[in-house]
Amino acid sequence: MTTAAQHRIGLRLKLDSGVCSIPLHRVHHLAGFATLTGEPDDYFLGWLRFHGERAPVFDLNRVVCDAPTAESFGSRIILLEAAAGAATRYIGLLAAGVTDTAADLPELELDDYLPMLYTLIPEPPAEDA
Repeated sequence: MTTAAQHRIGLRLKLDSGVCSIPLHRVHHLAGFATLTGEPDDYFLGWLRFHGERAPVFDLNRVVCDAPTAESFGSRIILLEAAAGAATRYIGLLAAGVTDTAADLPELELDDYLPMLYTLIPEPPAEDA
């Protein structure tokens, strides 16, 4: 059970629009930038293999600010559990400046963006033989 104080703690990240956070209770896993498979397209960057499953990865800065995420030491893929009925179990968001957790930063309204991203998940590439 999460408390109201835990809901205010977020994973700090940097977008072109400024520093914000994703509520920590929504983050399933934090991964370093990795080699992705598949063809990038618009917001979609590729597929990440996570514990034997494929997770689509989207460029969060491009989604929110219409500019690609700048490569930096703090760039990370934030894995969230996908909504019930989604085509995949997880969805990945590439973000820069993921450095720590903080309380009382402006929270990114994920629910404003995730429904659109679910519609943009392409067919995964064929499995390697």
